[in-house]
Amino acid sequence: MSRAFAITTPAPTVSLDPSGRGEVSFTVSNVTSAAMRARASLQPSDSMTLAWLSLRGPVVRDMAAGSTEVFIVDLQVPPGTPPGRYTFRLVVADNDVPDERFAESPTISVAVSAPAVAPARAFPWWLILIGVGILGGGVAAFFALRDGEPPPPECPAGQTSCEGECVDLQADARNCGRCGGTCGADQLCQAGVCQCTQGLALCGEACVSLQSSDENCGRCGNACGEDFDCREGQCVRTGCAGGQTLCGGECVDTETDGEHCGECGRACGSDLLCRNGRCLCPGTLSLCSGQCVDTRTDEQHCGLCNKRCGPNQLCRNGLCQCTGGLTACASECADLRTDARNCGTCGKRCGTNQICQGGSCQCTQGLTLCGGRCVNLQSSDTNCGRCGTSCGTGFDCRNGQCVRTSTSECRTGQILCPCTQTCLSPSLCQRRCDEGRLPL
Repeated sequence: MSRAFAITTPAPTVSLDPSGRGEVSFTVSNVTSAAMRARASLQPSDSMTLAWLSLRGPVVRDMAAGSTEVFIVDLQVPPGTPPGRYTFRLVVADNDVPDERFAESPTISVAVSAPAVAPARAFPWWLILIGVGILGGGVAAFFALRDGEPPPPECPAGQTSCEGECVDLQADARNCGRCGGTCGADQLCQAGVCQCTQGLALCGEACVSLQSSDENCGRCGNACGEDFDCREGQCVRTGCAGGQTLCGGECVDTETDGEHCGECGRACGSDLLCRNGRCLCPGTLSLCSGQCVDTRTDEQHCGLCNKRCGPNQLCRNGLCQCTGGLTACASECADLRTDARNCGTCGKRCGTNQICQGGSCQCTQGLTLCGGRCVNLQSSDTNCGRCGTSCGTGFDCRNGQCVRTSTSECRTGQILCPCTQTCLSPSLCQRRCDEGRLPL
């Protein structure tokens, strides 16, 4: 539910005069940004009946956005009503969507302190009427008894005898306001006045629905013409000329109408045109994901819808092309001078411990290419010092030299000299070490 109206009232209570009558006014404001037809209704509590209440003036009123209307409710508490507190509320709803946009007034309280009585007659006429009543009653009783008919009944407070029946002139539709005052069809008697039932309005002498009456559509006297029907208080067309379709009460050409393209209610966007019942883009533009785009230059829709160009690519003439000297390899742009996966040409990958420099695969710093592999000549046992030099069994490559690693090859009386890494006698080894010899 959306808040459509604001309802205020000067006081939450109604004061009654000695005859049980009162009134209360409600200020109703349209707080929306659209014009509405406001329909007012009364909602009494369980202890109060709707017959006590009547709405003065039109029940349905046209209200512009931000406008204000005053609704006055007349109250008549029937004589003999038990003392107590009775409540009711005013409900105002949008006539088109009453269940979605409406508002309720604050609860209005009516305090009945003593049974309401009918207004007293003037003293002189009261005495005269008493006398006439007594005399008339005696005569009536005489003729009634003489003819065998019972005298008129004595009615309880708040009721009146009409043709031998006690009725409430405030609520009896056959005796509304007076004996014999019969209300018409679709009318109720409220506070002694014939009023139309809820949802109907009095136009002339008949109660009609302003929502569907072709002679009183929206307001009394507003007749819909030929080929029009009254629907929800509006005159809408029921037939169209050849080649047109009735959409929302108007005749349109669904082949070209941007609000009803191909069928009623199918609206084209602001950038689209309706052609042959289809929403199309103007000129050479294409419709992609609800938008008009130029597939010759759009990087999200290059050549066709949803074909996206990759990083470092632009869409030119419907093709994704690389920028800045890059080359298109598969779905990406690569620099053939430095890309290790595309070195020199697309798809040429450099090996382990290699980088692409100048479009060719080269070993990283400190390594040398030997037999298609990058090796360290300082420590490679198969390429020690230079490519192809292999150290034999019992030797390791250290600092680019093959050095012995085991003493099992030395002859008796020799040792593996740490200064030369060769088998020498202990004395010769000492001299070599004193000379500052380094391992071979």
